[in-house]
Order: sequence, then C-alpha cells, then structure tokens
Amino acid sequence: MYRTVTYELLSLEAWLATGKRPDRALAGKMKTEVARIREALLTGVLTLTDETHVQRYIRTHHFGIIQLLNKVSGNPKSMEATTSLLELLTVIESTFANHLDPEAELCQLHAQQLAQQCKETISQLSKNFAKTTVSEKLQAVFVNMFRKLTTTHVVTYHQQKFAHELIDDLTWQFANTEPDALEKELTKLTLNRDLNSTRAFYFWRDLIKARMNTAELSSDKREQLLEVQMEIQHTSEKQKGYHINTASLRDQVLDYVSWEMNYLDRSETSVKKSTDRPAENFRVRTELSVSQLACLLKTLVDMRIIVNPNISELLRFFAQTIVSKRAEAISFDSLRAKYYNIESGTKEAIRQTLQSLAKTLS
Repeated sequence: MYRTVTYELLSLEAWLATGKRPDRALAGKMKTEVARIREALLTGVLTLTDETHVQRYIRTHHFGIIQLLNKVSGNPKSMEATTSLLELLTVIESTFANHLDPEAELCQLHAQQLAQQCKETISQLSKNFAKTTVSEKLQAVFVNMFRKLTTTHVVTYHQQKFAHELIDDLTWQFANTEPDALEKELTKLTLNRDLNSTRAFYFWRDLIKARMNTAELSSDKREQLLEVQMEIQHTSEKQKGYHINTASLRDQVLDYVSWEMNYLDRSETSVKKSTDRPAENFRVRTELSVSQLACLLKTLVDMRIIVNPNISELLRFFAQTIVSKRAEAISFDSLRAKYYNIESGTKEAIRQTLQSLAKTLS
C-alpha cells in the first residue's frame, strides 16, 4: 500500500487569493492553520521513507510559502498574514535546512533584509580596512561580493547562507587577527569560503605573477609555482562556492598554476632544442620505477652522498637524463611528487636492492 501525503497550503492560498485584508476571525484561523501546517509537515516527513520524496515534499511547500509571502509582504493591510507566513517559513528553513533547494529564490522580504545587511557590512568593512595594510585588490574581492547582493534582482537561499557565514568569518578575523597578519589570513579565507568570483581569481592570478617576478631563473620561477601549488592544496574548503555552478576558486587557481608550469616547460624545451647537441640526448636506462628512483635519490641526499643544495635542479637533472623501467620520459612534477611522498613498499624495495648491491661487494 502506497503512503500518501497532501499539499497543505490550499486553505492559505484560498484565503489570500482575494487580496483583501483578513478580518480578525480570519487572522485567527490563519494562525491556527499555520500551526496545523507545521505539525502536518513534520508528520508528512515521517510518513515518507524515500529521501527523494521527502526532499520534493519539503521543497514544494517551501516554494509555496515564499510565493504567498511575496504576494502579501509590503502590504500594510496584510501584516498579520505576513507575520504568520514568516513564522512558518522560519520553521521550515530551520527544521528542514538539509532538504531545501540551495538555488531557490529568497522571499522578497528576506532579500531586502539581506541587501540592507550587506550595505551595513560594506560600511563596516571600509572602516576596518582603513586600520590595516590589506591590499586594495583583496579588499575589493570581499566588498564587491557584498555589493552585488545589494543590487541583484535574484538572491538564492545558498547566497544568503554564504553571505551570513562570510560576515561571521570576517567579523572573527578582524577581532582576533593582528593587523599585519590580516592580508595572509584573508587571502586564505578566499579559498576556505570559496569566493569563486572573477575578481577573486584575478586577485590570485596577480598574486602568483608577482611572486614569479621575484625570480629570474626558470627553475626559481617553477619553485615559486610549486610553493603556491602546495599552499593551495593544503587549504581546505568549508562549503560550496558563492557561484554554486562554477568551478571552485581552488580549482581555478590550481589550473592557472598548471598553465604557468606548462608555459615554462614549453619555453625551456624551445631553448633546449636550439642548443642541444647529439651527445646531450644520451640517457641512463635503469630497472627502477619512478617511485624507486625517487626513493634512491632521497636516500643518497639524506646520507650526504649527493650534496647538491638545490633539490629542484637535482630532480630536473635526473628527470632529463634517466629512463625508468616503464617510462621513456620521466616528468619532473611526477619525480618531485614521489620524492616528497615515499611509500613504505617503495622503501622496502630499495632496501632489498641496496642489500643485494652490498652483497656483491663482499
């Protein structure tokens, strides 16, 4: 036997369809009906066993209440109806938050309240930033996001939640972070909260370019890129981005770092092709995998048998001059990653190889 639920807003929709101000008796009925709907929704959710059906049930009523609110809010004659509907909306959004559609539009009243809150936040940010050395570009990333929410015609439930949580984060940062450390912490916050706006991406792009410009050699530029890559990879994301259907800021920046690395590779390859001599194409062939080669190399470095100070140049040299057991060409990035992340099985394989080598010398 199928379990059934009903649409609970029919009475409210019928009462409000006339557009007339509810009299005292009807206002009392509406309060009673709102209380009944609240209990009916809780019962309906318990009746349904399929998660998809629960979600559809809640979202249908959430949408219906928002439409009713948009119809009556702003009308002085419907203040009691607005209050009752807001109470019901609050119950749904607090009780069934996990089932709501993140891309559902806010009711007009909540959108107006959010716009006002964002205006106040922009004003407060301007005062707070004036006391710090935070760059104008980084300031603009945050201010511009809040400014858009004051002018856009459509604000979603997700954007409201995002804005509220970001306001809390910024308030905490200004209250607990030393002024000189704010630039670094707010830069991290763009990734933590995933401010995946165009302005945020351009901020990171310019930041990376500035770091690369401090280096003259390609190897040093690559080192800067690898440092940025590692910093970003170790930065966690707390939630979905501001633009819910756009790639995360973290992924966008990592893609840009990869593009810059590939550009350096192409530039180096172009230079090598013009200067290489036939003898320089010689490569040493080994029976080691890339992981084993990285482990052996790290062992030689740790034991001070190899004493080159620049590990990146050393890894690049090995990648260019050695052929592994399975790969004719070894990627510098792959060798570097294996060098800094050696697995226990690889260590055991190299230990056995070195033991066999020692036996041949005895």
